[in-house]
Amino acid sequence: MFWIDLLMKNKRRSHTISDVAKAAGVSLAAVSRVLSNDKAFVVRDETRKRITDVARDLNYQPNQVARGLRISRTFSLGIVIPELDNPVHARIIIGAERAAAERGYSLLIAHRDNGMVETAIYERLVRQNRVDGLIVATLQDEKVGVPALKELEHPFVLVNRKAKGVKHYVVINDQGGARKAVEHLVSLGHRRIAHLSGAPHRYNSKCRLKGYKDGLLAAGLPFDKELVFEAGYTQAGGADAARQMLAVGIKKRPTAIFATTLLVAAGAMSVLRAEGINVPDDVSIIGFNDGAIAEILAPPLTTVRTQLEAMGYQAASSLISYIEGNEDFVGKTLKDTEIVERASTAPMSRKASRRTFNSR
Repeated sequence: MFWIDLLMKNKRRSHTISDVAKAAGVSLAAVSRVLSNDKAFVVRDETRKRITDVARDLNYQPNQVARGLRISRTFSLGIVIPELDNPVHARIIIGAERAAAERGYSLLIAHRDNGMVETAIYERLVRQNRVDGLIVATLQDEKVGVPALKELEHPFVLVNRKAKGVKHYVVINDQGGARKAVEHLVSLGHRRIAHLSGAPHRYNSKCRLKGYKDGLLAAGLPFDKELVFEAGYTQAGGADAARQMLAVGIKKRPTAIFATTLLVAAGAMSVLRAEGINVPDDVSIIGFNDGAIAEILAPPLTTVRTQLEAMGYQAASSLISYIEGNEDFVGKTLKDTEIVERASTAPMSRKASRRTFNSR
């Protein structure tokens, strides 16, 4: 096109919406409504394609500041996470940031340090940073957090957790993935399987405990509460739970462990190694969720891989659609899970089946 050839000769200046309109031979309003994905705007498919093709060829970037001032929006989202150094939350952030960038939004990241009032973080992002919506991965106290979020009267979505009375959420298949973890261990011949669990009142922990029980039931194995040790979600918690497991004097020790997170598995493995217990010859261990840390542990950790990045992506994408009036979304569960076999799990050996923790 003549206009594109002319405009591309001047590569130094940023192209405007007027440039796109002239090159595509349409009005400014048509460009604005097509590029903002206005579902109510009726236009021929070839015209829509011509506008988007021209915008791409000119590398047109909408002026989000000016656009935000016109419609009282900042084109930003806030995401609130419990810890910055947790690999699970890092993957969620990556997915959310990708979805936000694709839709022309920025992502502000906030985490809850010890002593921080969680609800104050929500209010700061909405009142001071003026984000258009919140992605919430914390919600430590549901009875306090949910009313606080609703009182803000601002769009929000829960990610990696559900709460009573909240229909906007995106979660992974915690229960199904946990069942797969137990089934994998059972397939290797293990019958006494310990579970290093999260906090009993938390959504993910409850789902993974249910999945653990489901896996035992499917294999015809009884649930033994003495094989469940609360670890929380940290490496230190996993180490403490492993020490408890070694100290209780169970008549026959577990030959396998299902850890509720990667960090819990890593903490447990460090204690087992210090006590001279070999993984996987003496004890097999599998962790929930996958990540780079699983590959660098010694031995590399078998895991349940879930859709962490997809969860963050879906949460941000659905929230933006809701903000823009294009979608009234309800809760979504991303069901796909898979076992990633590495060297931390192996068939139960006769040596492992005979040995007890008390013998050490």
